[in-house]
Amino acid sequence: MKLTNIALGIATAAAIFVAGCVSSPQTVSEESLGLRKTDLYTEQTTVADKTMYKEAVPGTGVTFERAFENAPPMIPHSVDGMLPITIKDNQCTTCHLPGIAESMNATPIPKSHFTDFRPETHLSKDGKIVKDGKTVENTSDLLVSNRKLNDLAGARFNCSQCHAPQSEGQLVDNNFKADFRAPNANKASNLIDNINEGVK
Repeated sequence: MKLTNIALGIATAAAIFVAGCVSSPQTVSEESLGLRKTDLYTEQTTVADKTMYKEAVPGTGVTFERAFENAPPMIPHSVDGMLPITIKDNQCTTCHLPGIAESMNATPIPKSHFTDFRPETHLSKDGKIVKDGKTVENTSDLLVSNRKLNDLAGARFNCSQCHAPQSEGQLVDNNFKADFRAPNANKASNLIDNINEGVK
């Protein structure tokens, strides 16, 4: 009896939905469905807007405000001849290493990039988890390791995995406005100070 009532209710709802769709005089064109504003049959001739990257030489570009707190800053200058970054060649460090950056009018690499956040974790002979020399039951809710390094952390060496050149000509405008909790957080990183925020 209950199943019959449920089935009847579903059938009624479906009939009302279909009737509403059929009786609707409004049609939607293919051109209005996507970002490209072309129909599905002109794939060969559809060309996206050209992205225009900044051509300013290093040291002269105007930096964008960060997209959100501790977001990787965008690169405000041309990167011609600087990419790809390889294990033997990282042009970014030429100007952005602390101690050099200030004299080059460049943003210094932050302390977080000279820190190893990866814990030394392994299983002991009896199958227990050992993190940074201590036996733990679970590693999911523990403070992040925070070992200071003398050199740039290997995980941070490939700058272009997070930092991208500033550009104009995006297909969709970005209207997002971030709330920054600290003064100057729209221009500088404080990740090293709050990376363990909310962790017990």
